[in-house]
Amino acid sequence: MPMMSRGASLPACRLAFAVSKYFPHGGLQRDLRRIAQCCSGQGHEVHVFTGNWQGERPAGLHIHELDTRALTNHASNDRLARGLHRAVGKRRFDCVVGFTKLPGLDVYYAADPCLASRLQRHRTMLPRLLPRYRALRRQEQSVFARGGSSEILLIAHGEREEFIRHYGTEVRRFHLLPPGIDRDRLLGNRPSREEVRAVREGLGISKDGLMVLAVGSGYRTKGVGRMLHALSALPPTLLARSKLVVIGEGSVRPFERLAATLGVAGRTAFLGPRDDVARFYFSADLLLHPALSENTGTVLMEAMACGLPVLATANCGFVDHLRLARAGLVCPEPFEQVVLNRMLQEALCVPERADWRRNGPEYCRRTDVEGLVAKASAAILARAQRNRVCRD
Repeated sequence: MPMMSRGASLPACRLAFAVSKYFPHGGLQRDLRRIAQCCSGQGHEVHVFTGNWQGERPAGLHIHELDTRALTNHASNDRLARGLHRAVGKRRFDCVVGFTKLPGLDVYYAADPCLASRLQRHRTMLPRLLPRYRALRRQEQSVFARGGSSEILLIAHGEREEFIRHYGTEVRRFHLLPPGIDRDRLLGNRPSREEVRAVREGLGISKDGLMVLAVGSGYRTKGVGRMLHALSALPPTLLARSKLVVIGEGSVRPFERLAATLGVAGRTAFLGPRDDVARFYFSADLLLHPALSENTGTVLMEAMACGLPVLATANCGFVDHLRLARAGLVCPEPFEQVVLNRMLQEALCVPERADWRRNGPEYCRRTDVEGLVAKASAAILARAQRNRVCRD
């Protein structure tokens, strides 16, 4: 009989988590770690299988690096699937949880929008015919196909209808999750006024200057190019007071070249990934997030909780929270650069920014914006228990 751990309401389970690669500043990766640690903290045994693990290895998690080297990402994911299948076959796991689309999952954490829907919106057939997209669609179908048994943890609730439309996925297989900000990580590290002043002065932002913050890994997808074009379109007097500060992992050089071409190199700063991002939320004047593709947009919720006004594109999964909170502006879809340019100027100048600063934290206080980890863990453990009953 499985041993009961102190404080655990369920017999201890053995769980396998899988992700293509882990790096400490990715949003998906941060969710994986928090969910895995939540399960481990309840006395369950958690193994993480990945092609590459960067950064510290949290206590209580068993990390396994598999050889997934390949020429393309989709081929690497196929190798991860085969390696995971072999590993699971050697040991008895109660639940297999994927943070990458893989066949044979019990639970899939849906961090990406529906690929089939995105491909359908392309103006030409060419992307749908390319081997890369055919492989990615095959991997997506392995999770969402009608008649499958994978349960789906979904943050961007609007994507459910897209998956159902393209794959016929049964409604009962979806678990709709709330956002998952880490309030302690943000508000527990609130900087003093002196620290805020030091952050701004260190970036060369004057007392009456305007700090525009961008947070996210993958600069192209997060819309850094769009940001630079919008920054360069500001009136000269406003541009002279403004500075774009970009935090996150990404290829910096192409965007440094673009900034130089647009004449805003001196008005931008690329700081790379940071563990003290809360200091910047509290030090900035606006969060700018004009993502090309964004299934959720946790940074929107984090900024709102810290009282930072937001300007984001309408394709972000959490943008409805921004609208309901009245904590900033939403740039409509389909995206037009001239519209973002105008809205950035508006966001930096309108007196409503003071209201936006108050509205964000107030909305986050009365709304469940941090229940993701607990609800995802509960769904995973419930599936593990059902699997155990069926197996035994």
